[in-house]
Amino acid sequence: MKRPVLAGVLLIAIFSTGAAGVTGAAGAAGTAWTVPEAGIDAIVEEELNYLDLEGPYSLLRRMDRETRELLPEWDPAGWAKEGLRFNFSGMAGRVARLLWKELVVNFNLLGKLIILAVIAAVLSKFQQAWNRESLGRLVETVIYLVLMGLVLQSFHFTLNLARGSLDRVTEFIYALLPGIFTLLTAAGGLTLASICHPVVWTGIGLVVRAIKDLVFPMIYFAGIIGLVSMLAEGFTLSKLAGLTRKLAIGLLGLLVALFLGVVTVQGISVAVADGVGFRAAKFVTGTFVPLVGSALADSMELAAGCSLLIKNGLGLFGAVAAVLICLHPALKILAVALIYYLASALVQPAGEERLAAALHETGNIFLMVFAALAITGLMFFFCLTILTGLGNMTVMIR
Repeated sequence: MKRPVLAGVLLIAIFSTGAAGVTGAAGAAGTAWTVPEAGIDAIVEEELNYLDLEGPYSLLRRMDRETRELLPEWDPAGWAKEGLRFNFSGMAGRVARLLWKELVVNFNLLGKLIILAVIAAVLSKFQQAWNRESLGRLVETVIYLVLMGLVLQSFHFTLNLARGSLDRVTEFIYALLPGIFTLLTAAGGLTLASICHPVVWTGIGLVVRAIKDLVFPMIYFAGIIGLVSMLAEGFTLSKLAGLTRKLAIGLLGLLVALFLGVVTVQGISVAVADGVGFRAAKFVTGTFVPLVGSALADSMELAAGCSLLIKNGLGLFGAVAAVLICLHPALKILAVALIYYLASALVQPAGEERLAAALHETGNIFLMVFAALAITGLMFFFCLTILTGLGNMTVMIR
């Protein structure tokens, strides 16, 4: 109920100001009413005063320092007037520094893995010298179990990190959507907002819940059975692990494609109706309202245009912020995956083929978690971009 009321308040306030200016101008000289550029800036500021953007701004203030440094400056009025100011040239350097920082933090994990490999290699040489095959197998199994303990600890850390990141970006998107749909309504997209609001709101919740409760556990399960299959000879589950990984990635792609497809189809189907409906309302107002009808119709167009400017800036910021909020946790997970890949490459020359294969398999699992988090961030990016584009389509049609 809050969204249509806010949009109505915006339009009524602007219409009243415009009608008063038109009446004075018509009585004085009977000339056409025009709005200077300074007036447009004032209308943008007035609309922003009616919008409740404290929710997303408060969430951004509570983000960690690294994420806040990646995000553009919070300036809705500046976005509406000048577009989103974003330093793309410096972004690559900051991302590289963040990734290197996370790699340095995880060097202790790399050291533990190398120590395990060295111990396994030394004991393997003693086994050959003593001709004690059973003792060597026992020691190798113990070392492998220690490795699995480290891997399980890393699994819990990365999955909790990924779930927390999804909760944080979802909370931010939910805080941003009321403002976007309010501006979309004020810009003439009443039907578009009414159709897309429940679809987007429900779809985001369902997709994120499915990723947290289905995709991530499937990835975790694939990693565990992949390691277990290497623990004992003659008991191989590598095919089951591969099948589980493929199902997890396939489910993730299906969920994202269905969500974005439904939003796009639903939006396009009503964007034309909104454009034609707003054009008809403007024609009726300009034709049948005496004295001030033409100026009032122009005021409607002006209000819709200013709302569109703010919506575009806010939607673009939300799309970029959704990706960047997921970026820092994703880099942490990617750093862990790279550590396991590096450990696998360093362990293999020592002759520990099974240990190297287990480390490489673990790196694949962490890379899948990274991919799932990155794809979800891109889903939010494309969702907000589609909403912004559909609002612009309504304006282009009329």
